[in-house]
This record gives sequence, structure tokens and C-alpha cells, in this order.
Amino acid sequence: MRTIVAAILLVASPTAYYVAKVASFGCTSIEAVSQLQKVRSDQKAFQAALVEKQISGECVAILQGTQVQGSIETSNRSILRVNAQVEPPGYEAPLDDFELKAADGKPSSG
Repeated sequence: MRTIVAAILLVASPTAYYVAKVASFGCTSIEAVSQLQKVRSDQKAFQAALVEKQISGECVAILQGTQVQGSIETSNRSILRVNAQVEPPGYEAPLDDFELKAADGKPSSG
């Protein structure tokens, strides 16, 4: 039963490839993403909060230009779940930080 449910979820939530347009972050919860987004305009406070969450294992940094697998969260369309298939269960990240790449996932040349 679990395998069937997982297969249905994969069909309902297709994975595409995205590239980070800016330095970003991924967290284990949407709540943690929201907390970081609130202080993002203050670079010093943001960096301190991100480092704290990285040390606790709650978040990871995503460098500008990094390609990730992603799917938009159905519960919050401003959140991209990244690398769920590569590093289950993946990380929640701000969708606005990423741009969609070709479905075949090939990196752009140049």
C-alpha cells in the first residue's frame, strides 16, 4: 500500500530542475524558511540566523547557480521542495530564489 501511495504522490507532484538565481537556503520545515525570510532584508541578522540553523542541522546553504531537483509545495505555493529524491525528505526553499530549467535537467552550456 505504501509503495502505491508514493507512486501516486510522485505523479501528482512532478519533479523538475531548478537553478538558484541567488544565494539561497533550504530548511527542514516551512516554518524555518519563514523565520529566515522575515530577517532576510537585514543581511547581518539573516547570516547569523542561517548559520545558527545550519549548526543545528535545520537548514543548508544553497549557492547561486546550484541546480536542484524541485517540486512546488501544494500546501504553500511560494515554497519549493528541493532534492527530495536525492536527499530524502529534501529541503524547503523559497521558490522566488530559483528559476525553472529544462525538464531533461541538462545544464546550460557556457
